[in-house]
Amino acid sequence: MTKKQWFSWHSLSGVWFGLILFFICWTGAFATISYELDWLFDSKVRAQPQAHNVSLGEAYQKVQTQFPNAQIGIAFSSGESYFAHDFVVRFKGKPWQHVYVDPVNGEVTGATSFLNIQRFFRDFHMHFFGIFDSIVSYYLVLIFALPLCFSTVSAVYLYQGWWKKWLQLSWNGDSRAKLASLHKFSGVWSLWFAVIISLTSIWYLYEFVRMDLVDGKTAFTDVGNFAINPIAELEAQNTQPLSIVTLEKIAQNARPDLDIRAMRFSGGYFYVEGQSDDILVRDRANKLYINPYSGEVVYNQTASSQGFYWRLSDTADPLHFGNFAGLWVKLAWFFCGIALSFLSLSGSYMYVKRQSKLRRKESQQGVKTSLLVSCCLLSLIGYYAYKTIMSYGVAGQAPNLPSGSLLFLSVWIIVTLAIISFWIKSLLSVCFTDTKSLYQLKTFS
Repeated sequence: MTKKQWFSWHSLSGVWFGLILFFICWTGAFATISYELDWLFDSKVRAQPQAHNVSLGEAYQKVQTQFPNAQIGIAFSSGESYFAHDFVVRFKGKPWQHVYVDPVNGEVTGATSFLNIQRFFRDFHMHFFGIFDSIVSYYLVLIFALPLCFSTVSAVYLYQGWWKKWLQLSWNGDSRAKLASLHKFSGVWSLWFAVIISLTSIWYLYEFVRMDLVDGKTAFTDVGNFAINPIAELEAQNTQPLSIVTLEKIAQNARPDLDIRAMRFSGGYFYVEGQSDDILVRDRANKLYINPYSGEVVYNQTASSQGFYWRLSDTADPLHFGNFAGLWVKLAWFFCGIALSFLSLSGSYMYVKRQSKLRRKESQQGVKTSLLVSCCLLSLIGYYAYKTIMSYGVAGQAPNLPSGSLLFLSVWIIVTLAIISFWIKSLLSVCFTDTKSLYQLKTFS
């Protein structure tokens, strides 16, 4: 394939997939800092940045005591000291919600809807709010890993010597020349990030295909046949289970290296997961299953004990979302995600502008068709987003979000709609202006 053909395909991928890629990268950028956004806009999520006096197990017991009739799904403890302990809890007749416990004094600071900023961006970025109500929604997002990967590879090929052009940003020439310079500048600075996102996205796609079409395995160890090493479900016994604090101590004695980040009951077992000395793994890479009646450690999984494939699987998430080395890394992922979002829209606009100058009417028709398809898909996403959001409320009512969170999400939606409206208007303006000019030229001739 010639360089001209590479350029055409690189540009066309932006025209065909640019708008949806923008949404995926745009929501992904905010997903990387979504926990911090919840902390910023919801006071119940915050804790004093000092040593925790109340462990996750003690907080769990506190929630059990204060809400004896509630069902506790899972408890989370952030690796950062300024976050409160987070419990996903269901009260009778109500949907799941978050209950927060101050890790310093052990007081319950309040409850909020299960829908928060983190959940909003997770639902949007992972599966477009479950569009079409099926596994199709995941594949609909994951399939865009292919054009993203192609755009990255073709950009490296086309922009030869890119490693020498870190500071080449020119504001000379017309608006298209300035935009082209900013497009290349952003691409050079975010290239490493585009490679990481492309590779991890391809990995996610491969995992789903393997899981759905090959073996159906979703974990190395778990309770159920969907694990490589299945653990038999534990039957309930007549004796009282050990207290959560006691079980937490047993887990900590069995794994003194483990920083426990989550705990729940799974298949009758007391289950914990967290971080150890391993580099770049999600919390579930390290986990223990404990018999809650006898205190016996039934299974102790370390990240290194899983083998290469599952160790790699547990590395994909931290690399994809940048949640492996604190806030500064997350911010780097956020700004690079914004850069990818910009590249998705600016590249397609420059291509349409170029085709307009060349009077290529068939390209204009392709642009209009791709915009129509993308807008129809976005309308469907909006419909399913509304259904999903309402499902988090009580009795058909909208979920009760903190005012700060609601304000942020409202502003984000308005800004996002403004960006895509301006972009669509700009593309159509170029197309229709060129069509009008071409018609006038033919009339004059």
